[in-house]
Amino acid sequence: MEEKINDFIKRRFNKEGNWLNGNCLWFAYILQKRFPNLNIYYCPIEGHFIVGYLGEFFDWNGKIIPNEIPILLDEIEENDDLWYNKLIRDCLN
Repeated sequence: MEEKINDFIKRRFNKEGNWLNGNCLWFAYILQKRFPNLNIYYCPIEGHFIVGYLGEFFDWNGKIIPNEIPILLDEIEENDDLWYNKLIRDCLN
């Protein structure tokens, strides 16, 4: 799957569109839509959204190794409505 994801990113998003600075949640949604097995994660220290599956993580750079333990966005939604709503408000609107 790593090769397919990296190929998709290179073919469709070869130019930086602020995918690492302000649009990372949108990019995570795009990757998740194309590859439904991916889950969206949030790195709270870095303030960055990524996608992952079976311990492998991706953003606009392709496969990455996070500098912190990412938190599943679905878990944030389940456990902390206030935090989740602020993330969505600040990152999607």
